[in-house]
Amino acid sequence: MIEESSLLDEFASSLAGRDPKTIQTYLSNLRGFITWLSDQPGGSPFRIELLTETAIDGYLTMLAVSGYAPRTRSQALTTLRRFCRWAMGEGLLLRNPANRIQQPTVVAVAPRELTNDQRYVLKQRIEIENSPRLEAIFALGYWAGLRISDVAGLRLADCDINQRAGVITIRDGKGKKSRTLDLHNRARRALYDYLHTNPNNQGARDPESLFVFTSQRAAWLRQQGLPDNLSSRGIDHLWRKAKHRATQSEWPLIQDITFHDLRHDFAHRARAAGWNLEEIAVYLGHQTRDGMPAIATTARYTLPGRQQLKQKLSLLSG
Repeated sequence: MIEESSLLDEFASSLAGRDPKTIQTYLSNLRGFITWLSDQPGGSPFRIELLTETAIDGYLTMLAVSGYAPRTRSQALTTLRRFCRWAMGEGLLLRNPANRIQQPTVVAVAPRELTNDQRYVLKQRIEIENSPRLEAIFALGYWAGLRISDVAGLRLADCDINQRAGVITIRDGKGKKSRTLDLHNRARRALYDYLHTNPNNQGARDPESLFVFTSQRAAWLRQQGLPDNLSSRGIDHLWRKAKHRATQSEWPLIQDITFHDLRHDFAHRARAAGWNLEEIAVYLGHQTRDGMPAIATTARYTLPGRQQLKQKLSLLSG
């Protein structure tokens, strides 16, 4: 009998190359199922043969009764299907018991589209910070729709920036995909100013690094043989720190806006500017494994929000 910890470790190894957050989500979902199963008759210790249609259906029913959202239940079922498929490939299961269970219906919710007031406050806050580094980071999210991991991993060699034009290449982005982008002038200018800022200024990049945005401990990290870039967590810390300096009237407008919301808002603004879904998909890096635009993903990014639909009601005639 293979122990639970060994099974999860082997499954995690099979996911090598996927986004670390995705792997952690899979493992968290599996541990939740195993914990529930251990309270059922004969469910402890965990054994691979306990992965039955009855057990999986019972777990999803428990989640529904406990008030978990359809999206959470759907994510749990997706994880169990993936795990069972891996177990079949390892010869541990003869069939996938999760395949017969219907996926919970998840109502698509429009990703965050910022209001004009929110955009104004954010741009005002970033400018007041007077930090070329923070302005460049913000511009790449707001004017180029980059993920926080794309910004963290951006390398100097992949930036062709001058006073007139700017091109960057995102290598090994989400799903190990790469793309080359021409930058909006506002993003180009912010990145150019940061790259040419006085090296003695606070937040200036370490000139010995291969990365655009470098950690304050860059030299020490290199000595340890570790990447010396500013991590996604470090960027998120700077983002939160800048927001927390908002005034009392500004704070309610921006308190729950994440850096990733800038990417969603970029998609909405691009759509409003006349971009079609294929163009937005290519620019944001929404692509299938064969390189074609993943329109379904982009469509979710540009779904109309409640406020937008509310405004349309006034145009309705009868």
